[in-house]
Amino acid sequence: MSSSDAAASTSSKPFCLVKSSINIDETFLVPHIVRPGETLSSTGLVSRPGGKGANVSAAIALAGASVSFSGAVGKDAPWPLKELESRHVITTDAEILDNVPTGRAFIQIAQDGENSIVLLKGANFATDSKSSDPEKSWSDKITHLVLQNEIPLQTTVAFLQHAKKVGRHVTTIFNPSPMLTQEEVERFPWKSVDVLVVNEGESMDLLRVLQPEHAKKLESLPEGQDRSRQVLETLSSLEQLQETAWVVLTRGGQGVMANVVLAESQEGKRSFFNVPPFRPKQVKDTTGAGDTFAGNLVAALMGHNVDADEALLSSARPKGEKFVEEALRWAAKAASLACEKEGAMQSIPSADEVKARSS
Repeated sequence: MSSSDAAASTSSKPFCLVKSSINIDETFLVPHIVRPGETLSSTGLVSRPGGKGANVSAAIALAGASVSFSGAVGKDAPWPLKELESRHVITTDAEILDNVPTGRAFIQIAQDGENSIVLLKGANFATDSKSSDPEKSWSDKITHLVLQNEIPLQTTVAFLQHAKKVGRHVTTIFNPSPMLTQEEVERFPWKSVDVLVVNEGESMDLLRVLQPEHAKKLESLPEGQDRSRQVLETLSSLEQLQETAWVVLTRGGQGVMANVVLAESQEGKRSFFNVPPFRPKQVKDTTGAGDTFAGNLVAALMGHNVDADEALLSSARPKGEKFVEEALRWAAKAASLACEKEGAMQSIPSADEVKARSS
């Protein structure tokens, strides 16, 4: 085999890089949310790994796909990386920094269910590390790139634009959560995004900036399936998203909708999909369900747990509707199972667990 053939063979094997966040969620159980000037004893403390990037990396790996997490923790608490490794996530692209603490979410949960959260960005927002520069950290084996918005936007944009300059197709997946500011939305290179995953609230936030008149009309509609479809159709029609093959609208317990450009569609015409919800046996905690959905959708795009679509090796546009339907159903089912357990990363099911649950 020649070196060029070997390179082509390697690049054809789906491999995902998640460039995003990793945190420690410090959850304090308290009688009530602490008041200004008050000292309060908690009745319990639970420390769990978190961060949207870490969660979606775990979901991709547990779904059976090859994934590497790129991000940073501090020397004060590097153990969340071990949690990723135990779920088969590659962490050689992650860094342990000397003078910056691991990112944290300090969460108070009161007996009445009220909560309060203080975030420490920590190592997630280090911009002078090797892993924040795609020129230094990129690998030719990357076929899929997942990005969110819990690290500096300049880093996210740098990786997104680099993925479109490497000379071969890399499928880029973006979940703008937490939502960008108005100025960031206006300046973001949306045309470099192949797969956009948003919930209805995030969709409306985008439309309020990019199509404010339409957003006002949509806000006046009653919530429900008709409004959701109109939100999706309006979002999909934006000039900024004409190069985006998948626009996916997650609807929580109401299922998922998507507008997808198929490989043989004329003039970029989109096909509409509406997948009903898969009902969990019981809902204990919805934290992490969105990341579970996104990770399992990415794994499906990489050919796992559904009939692989060969068209996706060279484009983000799938060959047929059957693949899209199967991919969305699988991801929705996995997200539903995640709601049956407490925690974020701890609740993400493996592929075997999803397969074992009857549809």
